[in-house]
Amino acid sequence: MEDKNLINLFIIVVLFVQNYNFVFDKLIKTLILYILKITFIGSGNVAWHLSDFLQKNGHEIVEIWSRSERNARLLASKLNCNIISRLNDLDNTDLIIISVKDDVIVEVLNKIKESNAPIVHTSGSVGTDVFKNRENFGVFYPIQSFNKNIDINFNETPICIEANNSELEEKLIILAKSISKSVHLLNSKQREQLHIAAVFASNFTNHMMSISEAILHSNKMSFDLLKPLIRNTFEKIKNNPPKDVQTGPAIREDYLIIKKHLKLLKKHDNLKTIYSTISNHINNNFNE
Repeated sequence: MEDKNLINLFIIVVLFVQNYNFVFDKLIKTLILYILKITFIGSGNVAWHLSDFLQKNGHEIVEIWSRSERNARLLASKLNCNIISRLNDLDNTDLIIISVKDDVIVEVLNKIKESNAPIVHTSGSVGTDVFKNRENFGVFYPIQSFNKNIDINFNETPICIEANNSELEEKLIILAKSISKSVHLLNSKQREQLHIAAVFASNFTNHMMSISEAILHSNKMSFDLLKPLIRNTFEKIKNNPPKDVQTGPAIREDYLIIKKHLKLLKKHDNLKTIYSTISNHINNNFNE
């Protein structure tokens, strides 16, 4: 009986040591791959929020570069970090994050000298081909709409990762997981399609609400009247596919109402076009 107990104890010790070694090895690997020092290129909406949240979660923002000296000073003051005036003067850093408008990414990249530091951009619609002859590059794309004056909950913001090598991929995953519970590996083609979907889901939807607000204001009504409806619309898609909860005159094929609405919009040709196009699209997709 004692021998059996000793054997069981021995097995427990072996399992504990194996598990401890696994955890210890994983911890060491994470520490080695952990990105501490970060350089930000850009000071716009994305850079404003992303740099701040990374700093609050233990990463050091060492320097900021921006075309706008005023914006660079505002962000550097917020982060208590350095400002650089030339892209060739980058300090010792673990990662360079380019967070500028899509159409100037290549221009900015061409001004940054080759270095051992990995370099990523934050764009949803730009591929990794922009990095050309760089050796260590990737994408760190947060799927969110950013505004400097509105706080963002990064914990729930999905972050999409792409890298040209496995080590950088793992580094970026660890970095992303330090600020978000939702981290995803996507290639450039997937990310481009995601960005199109995001434009429909967020940007176009917001514009539709702007149109609604303008219609109400021109008729001396408050946009607050629609807010319960809007909240309910978004509440329904939490647990249902949007297609399954579509409502309105187009899906009902209520052509009398559609005709009446178009008549009420007779002085607004652009709104009539939008109304007709979307109504036809709903009708064609849902009533096949």
